[in-house]
Amino acid sequence: MALDTLQARGRSLALYERYGALLTDHQREVVDLYLRQDWSLAEIADHQGTSRAAVHDIVRRSTRAMQEYERRLGLLAESARRRRAVEALERELDGLKRRLVRLDGAT
Repeated sequence: MALDTLQARGRSLALYERYGALLTDHQREVVDLYLRQDWSLAEIADHQGTSRAAVHDIVRRSTRAMQEYERRLGLLAESARRRRAVEALERELDGLKRRLVRLDGAT
């Protein structure tokens, strides 16, 4: 699988984790099988008693809906921003701890 496809799948999975509860039960079941359980479209279609094209359409529409939720709400972007801020604070704290150890050792 190409890296861009893996990244797109990872993003879709992150969107599902954040916004999956906003999908219908049917959409949620299909997307869960596709993204989290890694079922193929054909396997899902067989399980659902429908066509592969219908499953593809559900996955596509559900993904678009979750992308629209993210565009409007920005929860993933905010989470990433917070994670970066925490990482920066942790780096700063580690630097301060090292500095304190050096100052303590110098006295």
